Amino acid sequence: MHTPAPRVTFHLAIASAVVLIFAACGLERSTPRRVMQPATVLLPPTRSLPPLPVRPLSPRLEAARERVAAAAAAMRGLEWKSKPGMTELTGWEYGTRTKEVAETLGGDDLKALSQLAVAGGILPEGTDLATLAVSFTALSSGATYSPLDRQVLVLADDSKTESARSDSLLTHEFVHSLQDQHFDLLSLLLARPYNFDRAEALFALVEGDAMNVQRRFENGPAWSRRSLEDIARQEDERFAEYRRGIGALFPPLLTETFIFRYRDGARFVEAIRRARPPRSTDEIYRRPPRSSEQVLHPEKYLAALTGAGRDEPREVSVDEQRFNAGGWQTRASTPLGEIGVRGLLMAGVPGREAVRAAAGWGGDRAYVFERSGGGLGGTSLFIWRTVWDKREDAQEFWRAYGALLRHRAGREAGDSLAPGGESSLVWREAAHLTVVRLDGDSVLVVRGNENDLPAALQLLQN
Repeated sequence: MHTPAPRVTFHLAIASAVVLIFAACGLERSTPRRVMQPATVLLPPTRSLPPLPVRPLSPRLEAARERVAAAAAAMRGLEWKSKPGMTELTGWEYGTRTKEVAETLGGDDLKALSQLAVAGGILPEGTDLATLAVSFTALSSGATYSPLDRQVLVLADDSKTESARSDSLLTHEFVHSLQDQHFDLLSLLLARPYNFDRAEALFALVEGDAMNVQRRFENGPAWSRRSLEDIARQEDERFAEYRRGIGALFPPLLTETFIFRYRDGARFVEAIRRARPPRSTDEIYRRPPRSSEQVLHPEKYLAALTGAGRDEPREVSVDEQRFNAGGWQTRASTPLGEIGVRGLLMAGVPGREAVRAAAGWGGDRAYVFERSGGGLGGTSLFIWRTVWDKREDAQEFWRAYGALLRHRAGREAGDSLAPGGESSLVWREAAHLTVVRLDGDSVLVVRGNENDLPAALQLLQN
């Protein structure tokens, strides 16, 4: 997980970063509660990986390990509990290891999330997030930290290897190793109940922490004297080439959530370090942010710590039992959060408008239901219920979502299917209809086959 300029590569095992964005939300079931409850701990995967090849590091790389490990520990303010591991891999070994990590950490949950994203029109038909993870791997390179191996993995036989071995980038990776020794990254990132939004917030903490150390390593005390706005702007500029290159090959939801971890994570960690009273980065691991909103707006995280804030994520749900009784089975369910809303809107709305439309987020949950016995080829129904801080925020999102549907080459189909709410839209996209209802501070999106929507809307009535 590092961000070389101009190239960007993954960390925490490249594919696992993609996998863990989506892992576990696939089978989460909502329960009635007013606010989201703290996560419980999920034990790390029991499936073991084949052992890494045992080979000595080159004298140059061994010297780099000793030098960078000492620098990372000093700048991060943590001591090594054991000597950090480091393994040099060929391109084939590197790619194979990434695939093994993806299979171990992703599996059925990743397939379920793919189904949700496709059903909602978020990703194109036929998209497989596991395949996307492998694609990210093929387009990335360098060095990464694997929490399953507890090793920094370095690509040995690639033209980009020297960049990967630079002290600043290796410092980033060794910070991840320190994090793992002190905070157990797998237990942190695989905590249940799990959701997309909370996963992104945790990734932003982990990556922002490492990025914070990397930038201080590169720039010295000058970096900590920059304004938080300047830090965010600088990180955004560093990712401009990534957006135009690798990022342009993937849906904005994936690209923007990936960038969020580094750009906004670095700003978040620095904001907490500068808070009054000052707070250490270690404290954040003991009380991590519970939503991407708290990362994007650090003042909301700080207010939540003191009990002065009212911006905890609001729990949102639909009555799954009613749908189950009506012949629908829940296949996937997760909140998308402010960063998920932003990334989704960016598929059809200019970036600044998407940021503004997502900023009033208060809570949400997206579902994909499938007819009983339908299997993977069954009829899917996408339901996304969102709530907003104010009525005006809901209206802004409703307008932005309409713009997104227009961009997706949909056409308005009247409002005969959507008489409820203050305002309603019905859009047709090929064989799918999408109903968007605005009602007070909430917006409801339902997408599916035309014959299924009337009954689905009836089931959603209170």
